[in-house]
Amino acid sequence: MSIHAWLGGARKRMLAVAAAFCLLAPAAAPAQTETDPVATLRQEIGALRQEYGERLSALEARLAQLETGRPQGPQGPQGDTEDELAALRAEAEATAGEPAPEIPQAAVAGSERNLNRLNPEISVTGDMVGFYTDQGREDFDAREFELNFQSALDPFSLTKWTLAFSPEEGVDIEEGYVSYTNLPGGLGLTAGKFRQNFGVLNRWHLHALPQLDYPLALQTYFGDEGLAQTGLRANWLLPRPWASANEVTLELTDGESDAFGGESFENLVGLAHLKNYWDIGEAVYAELGLSGISGNDSQVLGGDFTFHWQPPSRAKYREITWRTEVLRSDRDDEEGVGHQAWGGYSYIESLLAQNLYAGVRYDRVEDPLDPERVTWGVFPNLTWWQSEYVRLRGEYGFIKDDLTGDEENRFSLQLTWAAGPHKHEIY
Repeated sequence: MSIHAWLGGARKRMLAVAAAFCLLAPAAAPAQTETDPVATLRQEIGALRQEYGERLSALEARLAQLETGRPQGPQGPQGDTEDELAALRAEAEATAGEPAPEIPQAAVAGSERNLNRLNPEISVTGDMVGFYTDQGREDFDAREFELNFQSALDPFSLTKWTLAFSPEEGVDIEEGYVSYTNLPGGLGLTAGKFRQNFGVLNRWHLHALPQLDYPLALQTYFGDEGLAQTGLRANWLLPRPWASANEVTLELTDGESDAFGGESFENLVGLAHLKNYWDIGEAVYAELGLSGISGNDSQVLGGDFTFHWQPPSRAKYREITWRTEVLRSDRDDEEGVGHQAWGGYSYIESLLAQNLYAGVRYDRVEDPLDPERVTWGVFPNLTWWQSEYVRLRGEYGFIKDDLTGDEENRFSLQLTWAAGPHKHEIY
């Protein structure tokens, strides 16, 4: 520490002591007597301040003389600088009334790393559903709890992990991958297990869906929890050839999904997705997507369209989203006979008041191995966001199998909650 810096610190300490005595004065004012001890104390503080100020000024003047090399004492034109500085330091210590702190030479600014920055961001989510059906099923279901980790690995890559805990499946790695996001030309690469880029809602986690469950078409063609497999993904943001933004995604994954054989890497599966986005105005955007996935004698094609309206001046109170997706499945049965089936959904959701949403979804799907069997349903719902951390949803579902005539009426109440930096994250 330099003498200048130390003297500046000593001056600040003395001024702080003086200020503390001055702050005590108002509290003592009511107890003033004829001798006015408060006024006397103020005078003493003023005298001390003046005395210390004069002594510090003298010390600073002597230090300036030493630094400029002016004659000091009988030891020559320069004098014994080290002895003078030592004497000056001793006098400064006596003036301040305490020894100057010693600075370890190892304490260099920036030499210590902030280890907390190395820890990943951690989020947790809970999803509980209570339901009643006219088919005799009623229960409280702790559907899923998620533990999410996300962290930048270096300037070029990041990692994300989602561990799902459920009573039926135990612990499952829902997602776990490394992404390279800053590659040239708008290119991105991902390796690991991830929810695949087919359509729109398949990418969303279960707790973040705009309705209680995935649409019937996604459940029928890809499984109850949609499509998630292990492999590689490449996405490329095109240079805006025909829309406000265009992105191409290519994925090569194993066939662990039941829709593609359920055997890891025994049959590779390829996926292609094209997303087109338009900014129509300040309040409106539209999105059109085309998807295709093929592997192990099974193929699914899809198209999706999204329209979103949200006026900037009323964003907290008015919002409408309309989304439609159509899928076609081509699958061979165990005897090698091919079947073509269609499915899809359409829903609209509107913000009625701050934090209160109402929506309805219509589903229709043909069985991929028996297209004559058609199942359809209607699902109106009401969602209230208590806060960004807690959400409540009530939903009614009517589901009918046209081939058998079976019907089901379902009433559900969903509670989801989240903590951490990535609350109710869609992806």
